[in-house]
Amino acid sequence: MKQIHRLSEYVRPARLGTLSLALMVCMASLAPHAEASDKKASREREALRRVQQQLSQVQGQLDAVEQEKARLAADLEQSQASSKTVEGQVASLRHGLGASKQQLVAATHELTQVKEELATASQQLADTQKTLADTTQALQQTRAEKRDLEALKTRHERDIASCERKNVALYEVGRSLMDRFEHKTCGEILAEKEPFSGLRKVETENLLEEYRDKLDDQKLIRPPGG
Repeated sequence: MKQIHRLSEYVRPARLGTLSLALMVCMASLAPHAEASDKKASREREALRRVQQQLSQVQGQLDAVEQEKARLAADLEQSQASSKTVEGQVASLRHGLGASKQQLVAATHELTQVKEELATASQQLADTQKTLADTTQALQQTRAEKRDLEALKTRHERDIASCERKNVALYEVGRSLMDRFEHKTCGEILAEKEPFSGLRKVETENLLEEYRDKLDDQKLIRPPGG
């Protein structure tokens, strides 16, 4: 707008100069028909000279206006080109902004998924740690029970060994007593005043056999590898 206003300022004096020039030409054309006095001719020549000066000034102003017009046209063309360039840059920026927004949405969605996966992994880790703690506690308890069982086994082995020794000793004593009683002679029996008859002897033998079987059944035999 400022450039157009400046152009109008140059154009207005040009129009005034043109009108003045036309007026002077008309006056000059009427000069031959006026009185041919030197004073009047001198005034006319002076007027013509002034008109020529004004014409020269107006022509200079017109040239300046044309130059300014050309410069303004070049500036306008450059401004239009710059405007198109800026519009292209704005469009490119808008397109880039749209792509950036899409990338931001995608990145936000991916971040949300990563956070969910992280929460799931954290929960799984917590569950695994709890399971590990429970397993460790159970293992410690099992080891303690194993130690108790091993100690109990050791005590049982000692008790069994003691019982075996006592049982063998008892068995040997029983067998010795039975052997002595079984191999008594008649003289020994009569000496002890035991009135055995034939029937009584059979009963005694049966009784001895029964006790012998009981002693054999009660004898503790440790199984191999037991």
